[in-house]
Amino acid sequence: MRIASKMTKRRRACKSPLETLAKEPDKMPSNDGKIYFCPRFHVNFYHSYRGDTPDERGFGKDIRVIRSILDSLDMLFKEGIEVKCAWDFDNAFTLGNILPRFAPDIIERIKARTLEGIDEIELMSWNNGLLAAHTPEELNCALSWAISAPDGSGALQIFGSYVPIARPQECMFTQSHIDIYRNVGIEAVSLYYSAIPFNAFGSFIPELSAQKRYNPLTLKNPATGSSIRLIPAINQGDLAEYFFSAARMLKAIRTEQLSEPRQDAKQGAHSIDYGIDYSIDLQGESMSASKGASQPIDMLVVLDMDADDTFWAGFVPRFSRRFVPSFGGLYSLIKSIARLPFVGFERPWEYLKTHPDRGEISIGQDMADGAFDGYSSWSEKYENYEIWSIIAKARARWEAAKDMIAARGLSNDAPLAALVQEAMQARLRALSTTHFGLAAPVMNAKRLEKAREAANRALECTEALYRAVKHECTDEYTEAPKYIGAKANLFKSPEVRQASRQPFAFAIDQSCDGQLTLEPDLYGLIRLARGPHTVPICAPWVEYGHRICNSRKINVKFDARNYEAHGIVPLSHKRATIEWRRTARMLSADLVSFYLHVQYPPTPHRGYNPKKAVLLGRTWDARWQQVAPFEIIAFENVSLSTIIHVWKEDFAGAIMCYSLDYVGYGRNRYLADINNQLTPQWLALSDGVHGILVAQTPEQTTQGPLSQTFQPFQSFAFCPLRQDLRSGTQRISMFPFGALWGPQYRYPTAVTGLGRLAAICTAEHLHSSAPSWEGGTLEASLLIALYEGDAPPERLLAELCE
Repeated sequence: MRIASKMTKRRRACKSPLETLAKEPDKMPSNDGKIYFCPRFHVNFYHSYRGDTPDERGFGKDIRVIRSILDSLDMLFKEGIEVKCAWDFDNAFTLGNILPRFAPDIIERIKARTLEGIDEIELMSWNNGLLAAHTPEELNCALSWAISAPDGSGALQIFGSYVPIARPQECMFTQSHIDIYRNVGIEAVSLYYSAIPFNAFGSFIPELSAQKRYNPLTLKNPATGSSIRLIPAINQGDLAEYFFSAARMLKAIRTEQLSEPRQDAKQGAHSIDYGIDYSIDLQGESMSASKGASQPIDMLVVLDMDADDTFWAGFVPRFSRRFVPSFGGLYSLIKSIARLPFVGFERPWEYLKTHPDRGEISIGQDMADGAFDGYSSWSEKYENYEIWSIIAKARARWEAAKDMIAARGLSNDAPLAALVQEAMQARLRALSTTHFGLAAPVMNAKRLEKAREAANRALECTEALYRAVKHECTDEYTEAPKYIGAKANLFKSPEVRQASRQPFAFAIDQSCDGQLTLEPDLYGLIRLARGPHTVPICAPWVEYGHRICNSRKINVKFDARNYEAHGIVPLSHKRATIEWRRTARMLSADLVSFYLHVQYPPTPHRGYNPKKAVLLGRTWDARWQQVAPFEIIAFENVSLSTIIHVWKEDFAGAIMCYSLDYVGYGRNRYLADINNQLTPQWLALSDGVHGILVAQTPEQTTQGPLSQTFQPFQSFAFCPLRQDLRSGTQRISMFPFGALWGPQYRYPTAVTGLGRLAAICTAEHLHSSAPSWEGGTLEASLLIALYEGDAPPERLLAELCE
């Protein structure tokens, strides 16, 4: 409180120039609208690039940069410029552990600013978690604990206040979670709408006008009718689009603000009842309208970046900051825009309280700000599969334990309740995004060790809970096998399926009408067919050393029941080859089961960045660019007028759909990696007439005389897609367990292309994940079905769960 009282005295003695202008109508006309600017600092000291030491190889950089941010804000205030900012924190790692131990002064200084009403604390999630891959139960804990946590790390517990805005870690959000956010009390989320490949939803909707781009929107889930307010945000790359100048960007926005249609009170403004009183704002507009003057719509520019980003401290040396002030650090940036008479500073929540939503959108994709505007940065590395498979096993045990607790009425057992909370905390920690990325092409060596420890700890805690519950059960209790997720209609293990159903013969020479058939050739290609609908499945291939390496020496065997093929993929390096094997078995007239085994060889580590290798604590072979163990050509030579739909069931049990219509929103005729379909189970593609469904399966038994049970790889986003429209037609491919690469997306909001170029040249995460597969082994199991229509038929989904 001593710090707060000193700041209070200083602020009473000093007025902002903007406050002075506000009192001089001749200098700032009241009916010209404002552009409010807000820096937001995303605080997470737990990194995939760096370790856990208080130096530049760990979180020492975070401490240094944040202190420089706070120093800059104090300097600006002394000069009469009060900058209102927003902060969001992870709780489990940063607020609850690192900051109190190593930099408690940062907490006190930010707390003082919030007590003065200058800054606001927004929410991230307790565990900086991979939220779109959380079950509803996990998400509810992650969000509610961000406010008030069992370990005392909640924002309310640390700062004494927060605002009901969530800035999800890595902009990870899915529409089916809206109800959970609202039930926790969160009224708005903020996600990137950017012109560079550090984006959340810029590719998925038509270009927004300036009125909508810099104002709150309504994000609505059409399936349920639920909605939440959405605050679009930008990053430093958007400044680069305007020749690296924030002032130039704001002037351009001002031009759009004044040129777009002006609106009178309540005209054209979309609003929803969120319990916020808009009467003051609308009354003010009505007064202006009654005098015959319409007011330009106010705008809010939220500049959001990680709090440890060098951008805030300054990329350019001091002597050159006068030429590029926006990239000379926070102080230099603010000084360059504070002189603009139409610019003010405001916190997002204060802006939302007085401004209605300016439009309504719906986004079916699972959003994230990784490479290709999706989840490739967290799901396509080899270690991602390794870690997730352990978490999936812990979830399965958790569900089994919960079933027994419910069946035996043990929910009020205090010792079990303690074990339940311990298991949930351990699993939420394991679900931190840091344990999966954003680092590319590989993760920091020490962080990978921590990720394995966290995943195994989650499994150990769940096993302890499971054993304790079993012990409480006095008589024999058997639980049904479970798969990932919180639903009842989950996959049975393939062992149960094969025991209850006689396999159908391959229709190699003949087939019955409507039956799924499988036709292999001697070159490793497989053709699945159902009537006129044919889908090719390619032999494994990789891109290595800027060359596509295809399978060779393929040996194919099949009979009336089974199919088996094996071969190699020679790399350019002498004697280095990939060895692979795949088997297939018809399970019914609708389903075929595939088992995959791929052994990727170790290769000499070349082409890596030495400085980055020091930071990551490991080297890699950068010649690995793409890995495609099971390419499925879902649609080929399809008309550009045909819209392909992506269907999937998410971790909340909701069946959702989005369209591959990006070509209508930007210059994207080749989408190298589409990874916006998170699912514990299945996804499907359809052109409205024919569809293909692909599912990952849990515990599997290999076929053949040496059958043995194994735990296959699992992922929360196991099947990236690719869309190629360059030939005048569409080709859509599915890549289960693949690591893809290619050109980053282009965005309709781009101005000069400088931001995109700067991001591609400097962004640490815009690298292929394929090098992580070097020396690894893939064992996986898939189910594939062809069907007619758009959405997968309920009959087929029910068959998956039999």
